[in-house]
Amino acid sequence: MKCPSCQTETAGGKFCPNCGASLAGAACRSCNAKLLPGARFCTQCGTATRAVVAAQNRLPWLIAGGAILVAALALVLPALRGDGGPATNAPFDGTAATGALPPLTGTTREQADRLFNRIMQERETGNIDQARFFAPMAIQAYQAAEPLDADGYYHLSLIHIVAGDFDAARRAAQQILSLEPQHLLGLAAAAEAALAAGDTAGADQAWGRYLDALQTERAKQKPEYLDHGTMLSRYGASAADERARAAYTMRSPGDRL
Repeated sequence: MKCPSCQTETAGGKFCPNCGASLAGAACRSCNAKLLPGARFCTQCGTATRAVVAAQNRLPWLIAGGAILVAALALVLPALRGDGGPATNAPFDGTAATGALPPLTGTTREQADRLFNRIMQERETGNIDQARFFAPMAIQAYQAAEPLDADGYYHLSLIHIVAGDFDAARRAAQQILSLEPQHLLGLAAAAEAALAAGDTAGADQAWGRYLDALQTERAKQKPEYLDHGTMLSRYGASAADERARAAYTMRSPGDRL
């Protein structure tokens, strides 16, 4: 006879040897009610049949296999693309790095931060396609690690920029600013997102707020400020350049000479 669920030819019995679905004469292991052929749940008490239990038992192995696949792709793909090999997991400070990406072990947030570092390093070295390849994995990792702190939303905003979703990048920056309106990472992320979206006025406004808050905020010595010290200095220079450009643009043609 054929299994009503997977169509495998069977030699009889109460359950399919391939998928575990019930065959003729099978009974619920909980309430002993007769199971319909191919049933995955008892219609009387809702208890799962062997097919469902087997699938649930395989789930942890499938998840582990997926994590291994992600790590393998992180190691192998750069070599296949001939881009000189993957980068290390050193904290992002705006400089490129070489070496191998460590396995995606640890907490979900730690995995997300590793992916962020990799994406930023790839972007710095001009490997935009590689950075975009890792962006969806990193976004999912940060979403799984919620609720995020300011540092996490800053990372998420920059990743959305790499992925080309500027509205999502702005929303992530706003998550920071809704709690701390003068937070430097929130203002920098908002400026970056606006600039990427072509909103020059929005970027100028965010950079202006950044410069106004820079001295006071950096004096607070927040952990995320210390971690991103190099980037904060870069942002300060960019903000100053944008303010000078905006001031020059507002001058009359005669005054510009």
